[in-house]
Amino acid sequence: MATKGRGSTGGRIRERRLALGIRQAHLAAEAGISASYLNLIEHDRRPIGGALLGRIAEALDVSRTMLSADVDESLLDVLRAAGAAQNLPSEELTSAAEFARRYPGWARVIAAQAERLAAQADTIEALSDRLSHDPALAEAMHELLSTVAVVRSTASILASTPEIDANWLRRFHANLDADSRRLADGAEAVVSYLDRAGAGNDEARLTPSETVAQFLDGRDHAFAELEARGADAIPELVAGLASPEARALAAEVLTADAEDAARLPLEILAEAEQPDDLLEAARGDAALVLRRLGVTDPARGLVVCDASGALIRRKAVAGFSLPVIGAGCPLWPLYEALSQPGRALVRRLEMPDGATWIAHAVAAPLPQTRFDAVPTPRSTMLLTRAVRETGPAVPVGPGCRVCPRGDCAARREPSVLPG
Repeated sequence: MATKGRGSTGGRIRERRLALGIRQAHLAAEAGISASYLNLIEHDRRPIGGALLGRIAEALDVSRTMLSADVDESLLDVLRAAGAAQNLPSEELTSAAEFARRYPGWARVIAAQAERLAAQADTIEALSDRLSHDPALAEAMHELLSTVAVVRSTASILASTPEIDANWLRRFHANLDADSRRLADGAEAVVSYLDRAGAGNDEARLTPSETVAQFLDGRDHAFAELEARGADAIPELVAGLASPEARALAAEVLTADAEDAARLPLEILAEAEQPDDLLEAARGDAALVLRRLGVTDPARGLVVCDASGALIRRKAVAGFSLPVIGAGCPLWPLYEALSQPGRALVRRLEMPDGATWIAHAVAAPLPQTRFDAVPTPRSTMLLTRAVRETGPAVPVGPGCRVCPRGDCAARREPSVLPG
């Protein structure tokens, strides 16, 4: 069993609560969890991080770093990657952890800016690819440039020929007026076609899937409205998203979550300690069990990928980094499950910092809409911090680009980290 005490997050929460004379039930209510769950946290039987740690820290009137035993590895990965992109020397990159501990606010600012730069780089790449391969856009740009050349030629003739016949002057002016209008219309069409690049707000520069990911992360993937009202709450929840594509995609995700909540309600989840305890209630649907535990338990992480391996849902958990862009570690059981559809896997994983995790994974096909449809499997992985640190574990990482394991046979690209 993990050692509890002052050095652990649970021990620090308990010490601070007792010092302030706050009852366990009162703090639990402030944090939006049950008193029994808070008791498990304080005795280090449940890991804690993310939004829940922030709520408890706010209720105890301290910073997250005062309660957290460790620096979030996902934050460190982003800081190191940002430093490596600016060609910082190795000794500077190794000080990222100390910087994050001393200046957590500035560390989050740098991480947010690095992620925004990465998103903008992706947008530029996508637009460049669009300009190179989209025939409609290429034709519009050709028309625009041709009109610019005509207007410039006409203006040059007028400027270089002061003595010109009045009839020809009227013709040149008429042509110049018509061509300038055509130029304006063409420019407006191109700008309209590239509406995302020309938009003035951050959400418009994101793809719909990126917007939805930010929306889900902002709520820690937990929606009390869905638990209470089901799908009726979805229009209200997605109303704040700017683009109709993002609203539609978010509604699709929340509809699936509402269906999961109806099949496996919170009162059943509250009585279970392990995923195995819920299989009977879920009628053997292991993927349902993993999804429900992932979205309702703030101390657990959730990852879902499709048959191509692309991560279509990421719910991060403190200590287990998930890539913001691109695929995850090839050694995750998330991908192993794809080759064994229907078989539920349990693997002990070891991250580069030495922390061990229990990963439950299963791949299952989506419901068939017709008899001749091609099955489209999705793999689901639930991440839980291991309470006991003993036993063999598979060495994994957050993804090749920010993984320090140099001798990994599954590596597909060099790491940006030193060493």
